[in-house]
Amino acid sequence: MHTTQMKWIAAIVPAICIGLFEFARHEFLHVISMDWGNVLVAVLTGIIFMLFSHGIFTLMENLYGKLQQEKQETAVLQERYRIARNLHDSIAQSLFFMNVKIMDIERACQNRQEPWTAIKDLREAIRFADTELRQHIFALQTVAAEDNIDLIAAMQDHLRQYETQTGTKVNLAITCAKKIPFSSYERKQLFHIFQELLFNIRKHAAATQVNVSLSEQSEAFTLSIADNGKGFVAAENLRQKKSFGYKLLEQDIQSIEADLQLVSIPGAGTTVTVTKKKKKELPS
Repeated sequence: MHTTQMKWIAAIVPAICIGLFEFARHEFLHVISMDWGNVLVAVLTGIIFMLFSHGIFTLMENLYGKLQQEKQETAVLQERYRIARNLHDSIAQSLFFMNVKIMDIERACQNRQEPWTAIKDLREAIRFADTELRQHIFALQTVAAEDNIDLIAAMQDHLRQYETQTGTKVNLAITCAKKIPFSSYERKQLFHIFQELLFNIRKHAAATQVNVSLSEQSEAFTLSIADNGKGFVAAENLRQKKSFGYKLLEQDIQSIEADLQLVSIPGAGTTVTVTKKKKKELPS
């Protein structure tokens, strides 16, 4: 049922019902008293209104459920696309580089030259591919099957794994309640954003230290991630917006109606702040 049809039904059905009851009350006024007629009309009108409201709200709940399901399916497709792109950018390119180095080693052996430089490069490529693959596997396992994610606990586990894998020093400051007041979908998206930001630091920043802050004000929740890496010209990067990872990050940010602020200085690191406003509670 379309929204237009719902509007017409909501306007016409109550009017028709009330008109019929008024007609019935006047038609059978000689059978029952005026007072009992008013009571009967009120009761019948209330029953019809309850049935009508129940039908409308059931329809709205079904439509909302379908909308949420479509949003989740879209999020899953976007996540698969992101993972596929990351695998292409890291694992596939590493395998290509390994193949080139193996050819260099074969050529050096055939020409009776020293292959140690190529072997060293090959060993480094294997180490890099192993780290990348483990990181992707961990990202998939973290919240793949959990519907009601504990956001802070998931972030803490991810940071411990990140510190172990990369050797980067991680500092975590938490000044918010343990239970983040957002929906399951919003918490999942916040965690995906958190993962993507750390992945970009590991891939591009060459940082030795990362400071993560989780804070909560009366109106908003804030996630801040700062690194001491090489940084970049943020304004130019934001104008171009050609990065695949940045586009996906923007989509995740927009899907939960959050705000993203990025401050970066070449040679002095980058700070990314994600702010998600809380829903205002209606006064009781």
